[in-house]
Amino acid sequence: MSMAHVNPGKFAHPEMLGRMRRDLLLGWLAPAREYLAGRGLVLPAVADAAAVPCEALARVLLEPTPEMPPELLESLHVFHELDDEAGMEALRRAARQAGWALGDNPEATPLDVVMEAWLRDRQLVEEVHLRVELNRPRSFRYYSTLEEPPPPFHGPAPEQVAWLEQRLNRFYEAWKRGRGVRVFVYPQEGEWWFLVRHGAPCRREAVLEGDQPGTVFFRPQCHDVVVYNPQRGELRLNDCGERERRVLLRAFGRCLFGRADFFPSTAKYTLAPLVQRGRGALACGDVPGIERVTLKAVEFHYRRAPWRRELHEADDIFEQIEMGKIRWPGTLEEITQARFEVRLRRGKRPRRLAIVPCNKALYTRDADSHYLERFVAARGFARPAESGDRSNGDF
Repeated sequence: MSMAHVNPGKFAHPEMLGRMRRDLLLGWLAPAREYLAGRGLVLPAVADAAAVPCEALARVLLEPTPEMPPELLESLHVFHELDDEAGMEALRRAARQAGWALGDNPEATPLDVVMEAWLRDRQLVEEVHLRVELNRPRSFRYYSTLEEPPPPFHGPAPEQVAWLEQRLNRFYEAWKRGRGVRVFVYPQEGEWWFLVRHGAPCRREAVLEGDQPGTVFFRPQCHDVVVYNPQRGELRLNDCGERERRVLLRAFGRCLFGRADFFPSTAKYTLAPLVQRGRGALACGDVPGIERVTLKAVEFHYRRAPWRRELHEADDIFEQIEMGKIRWPGTLEEITQARFEVRLRRGKRPRRLAIVPCNKALYTRDADSHYLERFVAARGFARPAESGDRSNGDF
């Protein structure tokens, strides 16, 4: 027995049934009335909504058959994801923007609100759910274009989004993840957020139908988040696999800016030495031509809600750290930029060096630049090239 689209392990939340308002529960089940009757569960009339047999319904949801409408369990999953205060308020805001009121009853629970919204405007609920998925805490890796300044960007055109979906469909299908890629675009606080929905490797799970064993075969659904900051020329991706990351970088670079190498995929630079070695990371006695290096600025980006970005500038950042006025973040990924002042032995003016993980270093492009490159390599800010970081020909 096989079911191509239903994942009971992910979507079935029968404990929610007892908390559903009965009239809303009946309205949600109405499109599946015929299927439920075939499973021996006859829905009552609207006037008898309180008589919905929740225990029998829970058994149906936990023992799906190939004929079960996929949207039945998928919508239950959406209800589960939005069944909290944040989800309720997000739905109410979306409804107000659409010109109608939602859940005005002060006694309405978050589950009441999401179900009422589902029955009124399913597309609106799905869009809010995608936004919730978009803002779920994730680990990101950052890639910056080497173009200075970055070219203007005012958002993707519909044909660019269609192109992305077409190209990524080719990749995920070749990678045995199936087709059906969708790319959703959201402008947020000066950035462009892309939610890439695609399939994962298929899974097979044992189930019981009544007292008989069976098998459910399905392809799970995944979401990758890609964010472009046009002011910084920076693309960040949630921490997916290396091959997938390279493909996304090349696809977005070619689609949005006409160049597959617009966002170099090499993870070349790291700021780990600043945390691991402290002032020792600024030692320069073994680098000919450099007299002194001072850390002048650091930028931290805390991504968990409520997110914030902090820029610290001082004559000597390590002095501020030693005084306890600045503390390193909990993870290296939250240190997003460092700026240094480099004094050359024969130079009249200090040189400026900036390192932006994971692939960008900015310094004076003149005859002295090789001193800065040697310092970066000597102190471990530049990582040796690895074959796994090189781009392949997927796009």
